[in-house]
Amino acid sequence: MGVRGSKRVAVVATAAAVGFLVVACGNDQKPTAGSGTPTGAPTSMPTETVGTPTVTPSRLPPKPGTATPGDGPSQTPGGPTPTSSPSAPVRVVASMLLTGVEVAKADPNRRWAETTGSASTPICGRASTRGDGVAGSLSRNYANGLDASGGQWLTRYKTPAAAKAAYESIVKTIKSCKAARPAPTHARKLTENRTLAAGDATSILRWYDYPLPSDPGSEDGGFPYAVTLKGSVVSVVAFREMGKGVKPANFEKFARLAAAHLP
Repeated sequence: MGVRGSKRVAVVATAAAVGFLVVACGNDQKPTAGSGTPTGAPTSMPTETVGTPTVTPSRLPPKPGTATPGDGPSQTPGGPTPTSSPSAPVRVVASMLLTGVEVAKADPNRRWAETTGSASTPICGRASTRGDGVAGSLSRNYANGLDASGGQWLTRYKTPAAAKAAYESIVKTIKSCKAARPAPTHARKLTENRTLAAGDATSILRWYDYPLPSDPGSEDGGFPYAVTLKGSVVSVVAFREMGKGVKPANFEKFARLAAAHLP
């Protein structure tokens, strides 16, 4: 074969060697059966879990007129629950008293006027001007400069019920009038005992002291009262003078004016 034949053998040998190398390289990529896991290959692949995302509901503002738990006191649908606050107590003030001008106008030609100082205690005593549990008081005195005088007493109580009890106690005290007895030469009688539609309640009572036949020269005396209840305030108007006293019609004007001054 010579040189030419040797070249062909060399080419065949070279091709066989290349084929062997290709097979060997393929073995690195694909193991033969039963050879196990190839070196460097991961034993497992990471797993990604895809789940449904949790959505937290947003806090929406409550509908008008509804209550939200934890937001405070419950409310009435349509608006806040109305709350009542206690009313402020009525205070007795000077404007609630009769003025000297009013007294003079109601009983004309008698020269009535206000005087300084507290009103003098009337004939039936201090209990005829006030009840128990007085929370505030005010008074005013009147006189005509001669033989007549009078006054007005205002007393305030904590509740209307307490004022009503005081009103009833005052009227009862006036009706009995045990504080001052007439002189031995005189007798006493109740000549007026009536009510008026003024304030919450108004009573007019009048005591009259007159001389007994054994002492015909003695003077008589008139002692009218007007007691008014209005709310938590009680007003007492009381006068005293020689003779019959303030005329009943004029004294009724005092009573109505006094009631009109009360709030």
